[in-house]
Amino acid sequence: MKMKIILNILILFGTFNCAFSQNDNRWFVEKRNGQIGYIDSKGKEIFLDNFDILDREFHSGLVFFKKGKKIGFLDINGNIAFRSDKVWGHFSEGLLTYKDETGFYYLNTTGEKTIDLQRLKMPERKEVSEIFNFQNGLAMIRIKDAGFDDSDDGNSCIVFAENVNLYPGNWFYGFIDKSGNWAIEPKLESATTFNDSVSIVEQNKDTYFLTKNGEFITKLDKNVGDFSEGYAIEYTDEGYYLINKKGKRIGNHRFQKANPFSDGMAAVQIDDKWGFIDTTGTIIIEPRYYIRSDFNEGLAAVSIKVDTISNGGSFVEAFINKMGQEVIPFKRNVDYGEFKNGFAKGRRFIYSNGRYRGYYELFYINRQGKKIWSEKVKQ
Repeated sequence: MKMKIILNILILFGTFNCAFSQNDNRWFVEKRNGQIGYIDSKGKEIFLDNFDILDREFHSGLVFFKKGKKIGFLDINGNIAFRSDKVWGHFSEGLLTYKDETGFYYLNTTGEKTIDLQRLKMPERKEVSEIFNFQNGLAMIRIKDAGFDDSDDGNSCIVFAENVNLYPGNWFYGFIDKSGNWAIEPKLESATTFNDSVSIVEQNKDTYFLTKNGEFITKLDKNVGDFSEGYAIEYTDEGYYLINKKGKRIGNHRFQKANPFSDGMAAVQIDDKWGFIDTTGTIIIEPRYYIRSDFNEGLAAVSIKVDTISNGGSFVEAFINKMGQEVIPFKRNVDYGEFKNGFAKGRRFIYSNGRYRGYYELFYINRQGKKIWSEKVKQ
């Protein structure tokens, strides 16, 4: 398993530099006057306001917000679903991780404590250290020695990969179901949240694919991660490979880099350019691009040139289909996100006399490339 530590600034709800995201048929927008909110598929603006914090994405029909002393979740129409000064994060499969002075819980979409981890049967002299979102019907639970202080000072801005065990011999991992009982006992040395009904775990210093019924199906090289759509990435000193659930490499290629499969295609890098392979390992789209988004809903954003804004901002991007054909033609100084629910978010950087003036046009387009909403925003 790849035991790398991800050193990213923790910006849960931040500026537009976060990944583009839309779902539940609501798309995040920000106005030049500082108001933020959403639009619907017709471009109609919904509950725009001067929020202190508003998450960019709905989960289980709810979105986190903070405005003044009000903290909680809104529904898709902007009504307050529930409020609590201790909630943070996002729902997954209708449940939200929650901790207060009494312990760990999962809340339902009305804010009620529906799974009480204090009732969870624990190994002797062990207690809950951390709880994770539900995925594929199971939630990962990390336990530790009772009384052991594994908390930070509250000021850390470092995010660790969930499969990194900082305290071997102290931290152990298991999974609960939605009844609040152990589905997989907490004996794993490390684990990942289930994706496509598979977790990548360590047991007795060996790495395996683990099924939801607790079966170790494949022993793996330790540098394996990013399981998606039936395949994982294997990291080696020579390059990257894609492997199936049996640990067998697909195709005859090794890559400089590779992304997880998305929509049946995986972006791969060869000789510093990116293309796409299918699940047989066959190169379907020859490497000649920079990748701006993975395939989603049959389209991917690609670029033939990428510079920073300070170097001229020469983004030249298009959307291609799975045959490599341009569906939305290449345009200069645009920056696209992935398609979701039929629309994609984008930015067009605004220049005057060859210089970027600190403004961009934020917009949404449909699959024909037509804008349904746009706004000029100061960066």
